[in-house]
Amino acid sequence: MASIPKFFPYVPHYSSWEDFNGNLIMSYGAEPIAYTTAENWKETANSLTQTPAFSGYPVPDPSLYSNWQDWASEFVLIVNGKVR
Repeated sequence: MASIPKFFPYVPHYSSWEDFNGNLIMSYGAEPIAYTTAENWKETANSLTQTPAFSGYPVPDPSLYSNWQDWASEFVLIVNGKVR
């Protein structure tokens, strides 16, 4: 099982979907994370729920979000914990 880095240093509101999605793949390359366009971001978000590395995390349900930045902000908060 892949280990999760202790900190995922990407701020969704200051990056493009392509950068965020690519950094997910670079950071968790052993996992089957989908690379998609911004229009299909929910496909990637849903794929994270199926990966062993994130099975212990409550990955947010993308259907509850209207844009990828809000979903990704919640995802990063869950992975990183609250940063002070």
